[in-house]
Order: sequence, then C-alpha cells, then structure tokens
Amino acid sequence: MLSLRNKLALAFAAVVLPPLIALGWYGGNRIETTLRAQSRERLETRIEALSVQIERYLAGTDGDLLLLAGMPAFAQYLLALDSGDLQLTDAARSNLALGFARVSEIRATYSQIRYIDASGAEMIRVERNGDVTTIVAAGKVDARRSGTDFEETMKLAKDGVRVSPVGLDRENGVIEDPRRPVIHYSTPVFDASAQRRGVLVIGVAVVPILEMVAKASVDGEKLLMVDAAGSYLRHPEASKDWGGDSDLKTGESLVRDYPELGARILAVKSRFTSEGDEDFTLARAIAVPGAKSAGFGIVVDLVPTRILDAAASQWRIVLNVLTLVAAVFAIAAGALVAHFVTRPILALIQVVDRTSRGDLDQPIVVVAGDETQILASAVERLRKSLKLMIDKYS
Repeated sequence: MLSLRNKLALAFAAVVLPPLIALGWYGGNRIETTLRAQSRERLETRIEALSVQIERYLAGTDGDLLLLAGMPAFAQYLLALDSGDLQLTDAARSNLALGFARVSEIRATYSQIRYIDASGAEMIRVERNGDVTTIVAAGKVDARRSGTDFEETMKLAKDGVRVSPVGLDRENGVIEDPRRPVIHYSTPVFDASAQRRGVLVIGVAVVPILEMVAKASVDGEKLLMVDAAGSYLRHPEASKDWGGDSDLKTGESLVRDYPELGARILAVKSRFTSEGDEDFTLARAIAVPGAKSAGFGIVVDLVPTRILDAAASQWRIVLNVLTLVAAVFAIAAGALVAHFVTRPILALIQVVDRTSRGDLDQPIVVVAGDETQILASAVERLRKSLKLMIDKYS
C-alpha cells in the first residue's frame, strides 16, 4: 500500500513530467531540424561562393581574345606576311608578340597566347611561368599541324569563340612535365579582306582554380572537381587526377567510384543535391563566362552526414541532458512538496495515536498554517473534552 507521501510524489510527477518531456522533445526536434537545415545552407553557400570565384577567374578571357584578334598590330603583321618582306615581317611579329606579352602580364592568368596560321603551324607564342612572361623565339615555336580544336575554330564566324575542355597542356604532342592543366579559348583570325588567316588561342592556367578547390575543402569532406565526362581534375588522392582519354588515360573517374551517383551528377545542368544514409552530396556545374555551350566542370562535395550534422547532434545531446536534469529536479521537487505536505499530518497521526492509548495530558500542537492546522485544533478540542469528562467522573 502506497503512503500518502508517495501518492503525492507520484501525482506531482504525473502532472509535471509528461509536458516537460514533451516540451523537451519538441524543442530538441525543432532545434535539431533548424541546425540541420542551416548546416546544409552553409555548405551550399560555401560551394556557391567557390563556383562564383572560379567563374570570376575565367571572366573576361573571351573579351581579351577578341581584343587581341582585332588589334591593329595583328592587321599589320598579316599585311607584312603578305608583302614577303622578311625584315618587315619580323618587326611586325615582334610588335604583335609584345602586345600579347603586355596582356599576359596584366592578366597573369594566361599560360599561353598563340597565333596559329591557316596551315595549322604556330607562328607566335607568348608563355607565362610563375611571374615571368616570355616571348618564344620564332625558331622554337611548334611547327606541327594543330588538331581538332584548330579545325573546329576555323569554321567559326568572325568573333566566334570556342572553349576547349580542360586538359593537360602538350609540347610537340607530349604532355608537359611538370603537368600544366589549361583551358583554351580560341577564335578565328581574319585579314582586311575577310579571309581566314588562322586561329588565335589563349590558354588559361587551371592550377589556381584547382588550388581554390583544395583550399575550400574542410576536414572530413571530399571536395572534387570533375570534367563533363566525370574524369577527376582535382581529387584528394592525386593519383586519380587527369585519368581521362585525352590525358593520362588511367580510367579514374567519378562514375567508376560512384556508378549510380556519378551518372546522376554528370547529368546536372546547374545544381544537384542528394542525401543518403551516410553522405550528403552537393554538386554545382561551373559555367565558362562568354561561352554559351561550354562548361568548365563540376564541383562535387561529398560530406558524411555525421560531420554535417555534428552541431545538431551535439545540441540534441545537450537538450536531452537538460531535459533529464529538469525531470530529476521535478521528481525531487515533487518529493520535497510531498514531504512538507505530509509532515504535519504524520505528526498529527502520532498525537492521535497517543491519545487513543489514553495519553490525554500531552497537548496536540501542530503548526501547518493550512487545513491540517484546523484539523489539529479540532482534535485538540476533542482531547480537552475527553480529559474533562474523564476528570469529572474519575
């Protein structure tokens, strides 16, 4: 049989604990949901900022390309070639190469600026390695015929721009060592009589872009850059980089490592998200400014959900602990209240028990300040009445 004190404690707990637990669960669930959403928003903001940074790096290249193709020095060089005067041609070539070099120094992102004549032979090349811009001597340029990019660019109309896929640069058909990834912008060159005279090419250095991706990565996540075919341009494991058919031909690719997910990511035109049991995936396609149909590649971020939701999980644990502590305090408070409520009643029981055994000399004194006090006063009057009657007839 439960005592009155225990009944009061249980009643207090029954009244207080359910809403307390419900409030703790609801509040914890709301905070956890909010923090999970915020962690995904922060990730999306970070990847969006990285994408914008890459696009800004590439912005303006198409304008520089068309500016160089239309500069007066180019027209003078073409006229000098037509004149057959070697001295005049050399002077015009030097003047045009200096123009290329000035643009290269100003932009500092162009690894090469090249003019290839209508036969496919390289005529002028300006290179930039680190902070040094160099005009390649006429006898050291690549005299072999250029490939598909050249042929496709020659078909473009005036001011048309072709952007090639990102790849490793080559010298005389051989991949350079150390590797130098570039993205080529090219446009056809026309003379004063609107005759096609070749192609102007700007090679944009890609290493700074890959460094941006590497610096944007945080501990625990896998931040990748892939091309349109899924070949890795940047992977935490460097041995997986540049595995495409036009580069090292190792076959390493996003689709090989993530067959189903990789195919879905490569189909994306702008943005892609997917959440599985273990990873949250965010992909963002990088556009090439000034080229409607060309894309630089796709940034892919694979983040374990345990890392992405770490803050939410920690807050959930904190709230669970706080709810548990509040429940313990509630139970303790219930027990304390029950103690103070039942203490005068227990004292009254002891006095009544003595009275029932014939002890009428002990006054009944109970200090409670509530109904228990009234009851104690009534019992005291009863004790006095019984004592008077017993004294009268004894």
